[in-house]
Amino acid sequence: MTHQPSSDLLGQRTQRIQNMQKLREMGINPYPARSQKDEPNQKVKDNFETYQGKNIVLAGRLIGKREHGKLIFGDIQDQSGTIQIAIKKDEIHEDISKSFLGWKELKLIDIGDYIQVNGTIDKTQQGEVTLFVTKFKLLAKSLRPFPQTFDDKEQQFRRRYIDLVVNPERKKLFERKAIFWKASRDFMQKKGFMEVETPVLEHVTGGADAQPFITHHNMLDQDFYLRISTELYQKRLIGGGFEKIYTIGPNFRNEGLSDEHLQEYYQLEWYWAYADYKDNMQLVSELFRYLAQEMYGKTKFTSRGHTFDLADDWKEVDYVSAIKDRFEVDIFEDSEEKMTQKLKEAGVELTGVVNRNRLIDNLWKVIRRDIAGPAFLVNEPAFMSPLAKAKQEDPRLTERFHVIIAGSELGNGYTEINDPQYQLKQFLDQQALRETGDEEAQMLDIDFVEMLEYGMPPTSGYGQSERIFWFFEDITGREGTLFPQLRNEIDTITKEIYPEVKFIQSTKPASQQSDDDVSGLPTRDEAHVLLEKHVKEDYQKLHAQMVARAMEAYASEYKVNKDLWYITGLLHDLDYYEHPEEHPNESLSWFKEWGYPTSLIQAIGAHAHASGRTDIAPKAHLDFALIACDELSGLLYAYSLMRPTGFEGMEAKSVMKKFKDRAFAAKIDREEIKMGVDGLGVELKEHIQKLIDVFSQMPELKKK
Repeated sequence: MTHQPSSDLLGQRTQRIQNMQKLREMGINPYPARSQKDEPNQKVKDNFETYQGKNIVLAGRLIGKREHGKLIFGDIQDQSGTIQIAIKKDEIHEDISKSFLGWKELKLIDIGDYIQVNGTIDKTQQGEVTLFVTKFKLLAKSLRPFPQTFDDKEQQFRRRYIDLVVNPERKKLFERKAIFWKASRDFMQKKGFMEVETPVLEHVTGGADAQPFITHHNMLDQDFYLRISTELYQKRLIGGGFEKIYTIGPNFRNEGLSDEHLQEYYQLEWYWAYADYKDNMQLVSELFRYLAQEMYGKTKFTSRGHTFDLADDWKEVDYVSAIKDRFEVDIFEDSEEKMTQKLKEAGVELTGVVNRNRLIDNLWKVIRRDIAGPAFLVNEPAFMSPLAKAKQEDPRLTERFHVIIAGSELGNGYTEINDPQYQLKQFLDQQALRETGDEEAQMLDIDFVEMLEYGMPPTSGYGQSERIFWFFEDITGREGTLFPQLRNEIDTITKEIYPEVKFIQSTKPASQQSDDDVSGLPTRDEAHVLLEKHVKEDYQKLHAQMVARAMEAYASEYKVNKDLWYITGLLHDLDYYEHPEEHPNESLSWFKEWGYPTSLIQAIGAHAHASGRTDIAPKAHLDFALIACDELSGLLYAYSLMRPTGFEGMEAKSVMKKFKDRAFAAKIDREEIKMGVDGLGVELKEHIQKLIDVFSQMPELKKK
């Protein structure tokens, strides 16, 4: 599926515009303000006996049209479903003054148009429930043709308005999601909770371990954070006298994309005065069963390869004991070196900021992925739970729980800290972690501490996001979100259709990272020796040289160190042949041991960030250039093999067609290329042409 919905979009669009102009010349407004719709389509079909012989007005989108001489059949679609219409030449009443079209004007109607039809309900000889039309009115002209199929997932996310028309069953998914949220509200209200609102923009954000988005308030001339949780404000309300409150709304976390995580998502979160975490565990299990019954009428599900029944008893998994039993690690006593070794033996290699908390968390995640649930994780350590109350019998542990289902954590709750001095200490410990580079550690909210000094009763809180719905449906986060966040994209055909519009690159180019410090950088000859030593596959060596040359071209343009950029490109896959599973983490450890420049290590680590192999996010031009050149080099090479002249005479516009054809070089990650291009602040077509120019000059790539 290409970006445009139709292979003849321009031609069909032109014809539809001409049809619209002819209607206007007749005095027909193709976009009237007034319309009528008596009943949903599906209600009429399901209750045929009630409506048979009655005159009724239906409306919807025309999605099918079949002409048989003096008879036209069509299908109109509304949210409820599709119903057939039939128009007989001698029975349609024309009244242009009232915008009712006659037989001859129907040729100006296109599939995709919104229409209103008056007529009588009956059945055809084939038994199809049909509206026999007497009056026909255009409600909205469709200027673009719809595709016959729309299966490309990225395009479904980008153009959901097409997806919902071509794949109408998708509406049912989001109707179930609406039931999910309605049932959540109904449950909370039945339990005596009141819905409240809390700020989205916060001076200090908290309530979770996550990196926030930052925005600027012009009038106050101060930066604000988009909330990552509603916790701290809800607890302020508990301190103000409310006892059972909840919120449902969006949260924002500026961290990696995955099938289970989005940067913008909806969450249910509640706080309950005079209750503890055990009370909340009981309430949570009741909520899950209630949601399942309301949406599906069952409690047993299969998701992510796990089968679980919410009606079962929810077992408790002890955090400390689980890690000790699986890894022989005491999280309070054993060294970080021992934890690192255990993770390595389990195939987990961490990069970026690594501290004790992260090591322990990743040990637990290895265990968690095998738990089908339903279960509660309990006895989590205090040093990893900055807002949870410590257990009186063992202050090292907290009164905290996580919901574990299908190998994932789907909810988090605890007995809240209401001791202001202990809370301040926990915040200070988190602040120390932030100062060592842990951007997900919690911020110190001194106003919240002040609230606690006035007093907050014993309280328990809990939060769960729409991930639960995704798990019920066994779909990814993007599939379960109407408009998931994607990189901005303006394709060439859009620019061609709207020449009067000045399209501006919406993303800021990457910050230019100084590469003055190249101490420890090997020479090009030394880098080539390393390549020969560690890479034994001919194409991989050729690919490394292609990326190196492309990186060198960008270094020349940016007037930065060409050796650094060339060698970064040459060595970016150095460990892939020998250690494909550990790539690129094995080579990153080599580079650190050999004293290579941090900018090279950063870039090679960042080029695997999108695939989830590292936690090193791209930041500088060097990082984004490697991402942009790596995958595109593979696509261009594959295309060159198809051409008798290879790279000679290759044009960017023909490559763009192959880029949009997801069946071609299907393993190439187009999204990674776009991320790199966006980070550089260049146009994709410009980037493609630059690499073509580089590769066409490489002797190794010339056709013999």
